[in-house]
Amino acid sequence: MTNLADLDLKTIMSLTGIPAQKDLVNPKDPMEMAKKVRVTFRPLPKGYDNKAIVNFRAILQEKLEKYGVSNLSWADSTEKPTGSFINRLILGRRVRRNIHAVIDVKREYSFIRKMLSAFAEGIYRIFRTPERSVMGILKISGWADNFTARWLADPYNTQVVTLKPLDLEFIDKDTPYERKIVLGLQDLISTMSEIVIGISNDKFSIVNMNLSDSSYSLDEIDEFITTSFIPKTYAPIKPPVLNRFIKGEFDPSASIFAERLANLGKDLKKTDLFPHGSKFSEKIPRLSHRDVVEKVLEGRTGVSYGFIALVESPRYEGDKRISPQKWAKLSEIKNINKDYVRESSDGRWYVKSVLRGDTIYQQVPDIWIVTSRSGSDKTNLDRDTDIVRVGLIKGKLYLQTPKGVDLKRRDIRPSFDTYVILAQALSCTLYTPKLVEDGIPIVHFHGYPDPKWFNQNEYHIGAQNPSVPCGTIEAALLNFDGVYEMANANGNMMDLLCLVESDHGVNILGPKPEYIVSRLLEGSSSGDIMLGGRYLPELKRASAG
Repeated sequence: MTNLADLDLKTIMSLTGIPAQKDLVNPKDPMEMAKKVRVTFRPLPKGYDNKAIVNFRAILQEKLEKYGVSNLSWADSTEKPTGSFINRLILGRRVRRNIHAVIDVKREYSFIRKMLSAFAEGIYRIFRTPERSVMGILKISGWADNFTARWLADPYNTQVVTLKPLDLEFIDKDTPYERKIVLGLQDLISTMSEIVIGISNDKFSIVNMNLSDSSYSLDEIDEFITTSFIPKTYAPIKPPVLNRFIKGEFDPSASIFAERLANLGKDLKKTDLFPHGSKFSEKIPRLSHRDVVEKVLEGRTGVSYGFIALVESPRYEGDKRISPQKWAKLSEIKNINKDYVRESSDGRWYVKSVLRGDTIYQQVPDIWIVTSRSGSDKTNLDRDTDIVRVGLIKGKLYLQTPKGVDLKRRDIRPSFDTYVILAQALSCTLYTPKLVEDGIPIVHFHGYPDPKWFNQNEYHIGAQNPSVPCGTIEAALLNFDGVYEMANANGNMMDLLCLVESDHGVNILGPKPEYIVSRLLEGSSSGDIMLGGRYLPELKRASAG
């Protein structure tokens, strides 16, 4: 059984409210992921002659098979749809639900196809209904299109990876990150893809909804496949599903933590680390495409880059710690490893922790977090509408929205990174309890600091981890482990913790919000912290040393 921190993976997931997984692998081992991944390559269009992309495609196929990924033929990975003759004619062959990714090339539209697509879009506007499923939308609007998403039986679980010519502006170090966001979104949206790889004769780049801007030389393709491509195809970005939360309301005006979070956002504005989010209505011209994306992202109407959160003071009832003798008398909890977690007679959970050579038996407190809602302007939060409250109590998730704000509003959703935030909060509570006594801020942005930026009692970890996407279960597990490793090495003598997520960004934590803000202001003004991946290679080298 795989362990991270001082617990096994299933126990961490049970404690943090993460849903059980059928195929659970070590998130630090891409080769384990590779054995679970199934991909297929859509046949090239007739006459396709981009030699750089054809060559890259062939190398990618060969390398994926070398590392244990199942590469199925197009015939074996597709099936004929069921239903009426018209249904079969419109839909054509469908990619099976058990395929993790379809790899295709960017396909140019002929004049006739553009006209047919416009006609189909017009029909969709007439017959559009809010309750229509993704596949229902594509039946009406997508029959004339040639994008790969049209061929998927399950667009929630099968990702589209598109290969296209490299955009030199995108990989230019002098291109501002805000411009890279525009370029990246254009590529993702125009191809209806989760991942786009830009390719030239000797270089290539990758972008996904994390809006990463990593680029590689062709000589680095093995590293790219093992540390980036396999993790991204194994663990797609999925927002937390609302039906997993016990829902309620809270009064932001009565919450000192909501007020502190709004003030933290305003204080961070001058760092310029939080670009304005992107509304799908502004970036995706076709209504049917917007509806598909919003369905897949569970009602979200846009994306934003980063989050801010404030972990409230943990809530205990009874003894915070107990003796080994009391531990021995506690009851087992169904479906949770009794060697790690047990329950007292008054219903409180206790966990066995091993930290810095000492074994302790400590209570798992109730955890509440106030966080910016998905898609909000993090530096200008409206306390009464832009902040949601997330709870974690005995492995169950709670979501409280501002009193009087209708949860049916599509822009009131918890952050994509909710599982990551909860994992960080719980890990801090268990392993650095003194740091979180009065609450602790978490600041996440899509950039990295220069390793030279860190002062005494400031630490970073995670740069060597596989590049799993934001908000995934794997990202949550790695962040839980990162806090443990820093606490195990440094105790409570930490002013700032930096949890690095490759091809995504960093999470900055610390007990004093004003200290975090001042350090980020210093770093951004001096150029020692930048949006995008400028300093990620340096952090990787520093971590390897």
